[in-house]
Amino acid sequence: MDVLSLVIFAACIVLFVWDRLPMATTAILGCVAMVLFGVCDFKTAFGQFASSTVILTIGVMIIGAAISETGLAAAIGAWIVRVSRGSERRLIIGTYLVSAMMSAFLTNSAVLAIFIPIIMGLSNKDMKAKNMIMPIAYGCVIGGASTLVGSTQQMTAQGLLEEAGLRTFKTFDFSLVGGILVLLGLVYCLFIGYKRGQKIWGDREDECAQQTGQTGVKHSKAKMITVAVIFVATVVLYITEWIPLAITSTTAALLCIITGCISQPKAISSVNWNIVGRLAGCLGIAKALEAAGGTKLISEGFQLLVGNGISPFLLFCILVLMVQVTSQFISNSTAILIVLPIVISIAPALGLNAYAFALGITLASGVALSCPLASSTLGMSMTVGYRFNDYFKYSIFFDIISYLVIILTVPAIYGLTA
Repeated sequence: MDVLSLVIFAACIVLFVWDRLPMATTAILGCVAMVLFGVCDFKTAFGQFASSTVILTIGVMIIGAAISETGLAAAIGAWIVRVSRGSERRLIIGTYLVSAMMSAFLTNSAVLAIFIPIIMGLSNKDMKAKNMIMPIAYGCVIGGASTLVGSTQQMTAQGLLEEAGLRTFKTFDFSLVGGILVLLGLVYCLFIGYKRGQKIWGDREDECAQQTGQTGVKHSKAKMITVAVIFVATVVLYITEWIPLAITSTTAALLCIITGCISQPKAISSVNWNIVGRLAGCLGIAKALEAAGGTKLISEGFQLLVGNGISPFLLFCILVLMVQVTSQFISNSTAILIVLPIVISIAPALGLNAYAFALGITLASGVALSCPLASSTLGMSMTVGYRFNDYFKYSIFFDIISYLVIILTVPAIYGLTA
């Protein structure tokens, strides 16, 4: 069964890369195949659909939708635009920082979706949307990688560590290194990226410039205040962890519905079920692979390839690079699903600190920025008229910088050996 589990796993990876089926469909299909071919029982493959990681993800999505629905997010964005007083660079600073902070707790693509119509409404001969949307996308992606609840790749890694009985992440475990990356990203966008962007797209016209956002929509101030209070309380509970994170996000989501900040139908429709299905399915595949002995085979093969004498630092550098490169073209969560189980399996034999490896690998997957296929957030930013290779030209230097930051800071702060 161990070989058969590897065959099914490999088939799922091929389908993920091929990208002809929705990712959630592929992930759930993998779970079904594991059960049908007797690799594992139903509970092993599908038990992850009720995992705390999946419940946490659903709650986060509903909270983000409520913040958008009440108009609070748009109000924050409009305030930033007023403060910038027509300066592109001031606008980049404000929108970048706010998008990074919002994405640390909300869905990255939802935050970008808030800013795109606002920025497009300002687009004119003096202020080009292309000069500003890319930095906002940076803020969303890097900010989303800076907390446990910011993006799904952190949730995937958390689920794998949890299932292996290893030390799991707390809400702000990513924030120290992630915060460094956020600040470096801002400096990069303001100076290197800004000048590169002007050379890359020059006078190319912005697309969808007619978008002006929801300027005519009236929002209740009472609901804005209510959702703001709920959000602040949620962040406090995320920090203190007085109650489990999944219970915190679920309670906050229910309060948003009960208080009328968002209706139940809109709350349900706001959940990206493709992401939820992909996350739960990937965790199920990983669990089935482990139960059948497939993970052990992979780890033994990898260990044979690199040898027992490889230094932890060199191994860390190789794995971080592998994840960052593959995350440019396939789902961040898929890249983690390929690499992290190997680390978890070989860590005891090589005396590795699996937690530090997991943290570095997860951060690397989250800051892949040189290809619009790297995340739905970058893909969404293409709506303003960026071309496919614009991302590589604009971001390759920052990808190198972020790689160096991760391989230097994570080992220094957390140590690579147990």
